[in-house]
Amino acid sequence: MRRIVTVTFNPAIDLTTSVKRLVSGPKLRCVQPRIDPGGGGINVSRAIAKLGFTSIAVAAIGGVSGEILKCRIDQEGVEAKWFEIDGDTRQSFTVQDESSSEQYRFVLPGPEWSSAAFVGLLETCSQLIKADDYVVASGSLPPGVPDDAYHQLAELADQAAADLIIDTSGPALAALVKKGQAGVRILVMDEDEASQLAGIPHVEIDDASKIGTRLIADRVAETIIVTLGGRAAVVTSPAGKLCLIPPNVQISSKVGAGDSFVAGLVTSLSEGRPFGQALKHAMGTATSAVTTPATELCTREGAETYSAAVECKWLGAL
Repeated sequence: MRRIVTVTFNPAIDLTTSVKRLVSGPKLRCVQPRIDPGGGGINVSRAIAKLGFTSIAVAAIGGVSGEILKCRIDQEGVEAKWFEIDGDTRQSFTVQDESSSEQYRFVLPGPEWSSAAFVGLLETCSQLIKADDYVVASGSLPPGVPDDAYHQLAELADQAAADLIIDTSGPALAALVKKGQAGVRILVMDEDEASQLAGIPHVEIDDASKIGTRLIADRVAETIIVTLGGRAAVVTSPAGKLCLIPPNVQISSKVGAGDSFVAGLVTSLSEGRPFGQALKHAMGTATSAVTTPATELCTREGAETYSAAVECKWLGAL
């Protein structure tokens, strides 16, 4: 099995709670919050552990909240390489309206980075990443980190002969697309990210296919995956185009579904499974995540069960 390294520039302490009804004005009495470590790559590493595999999580932490995150990760048995920064690790929180079952997710920006801190984290990654590693870079970028941070990480991974999977959004995704030729093996984005990138209000399966074709032509990544929530995931690669349709399940919480998708994908690839099988396992893992409450992520048993029920459709050649 190939080694997996995850990279998180902007981890978080995730607080999840609920109220009887979310309204403006009065004090809202919440239930006791659940506290979890979070942020792109951190959640991918946590999901990898739940699937019975190992990874090394590289993450930047700072302040009291950073120590809390570190403690929580240690308790979950995830191996980590911590990079100390000034400022406090951010907090994010999710509130569920019990009357409607709607979730409201609030995401804070994170501490301001110095240019020296960014260079230091890249140096840490350079020393750690080796040939044949799978590297997963996931999540948003904190203030002070350049928008092309993932492009620079891609160049580093390419020099090390490692395979890079990126899942990001906003200015970081736009910069990656603008620069192109980044040496990215797989780029994953959700429906909102794809719609912003394409400048369209909604993304259908055909739209996702066209987006993937364009990004491959622009040499942004070898393979593009656009996830469309519970509807499908569209995969565009030199081998052709596929549409993955998940089984219909009762959704408990959508938190962590995308990170679980990436975890299912990278663990399968690191085992040497064929790409089609790895994709079905990724979709099954994401499906497992939405059936668990709050920030529970996936389960190993659920991932295997739902993977077998994923439908895979051929959409045609690239």
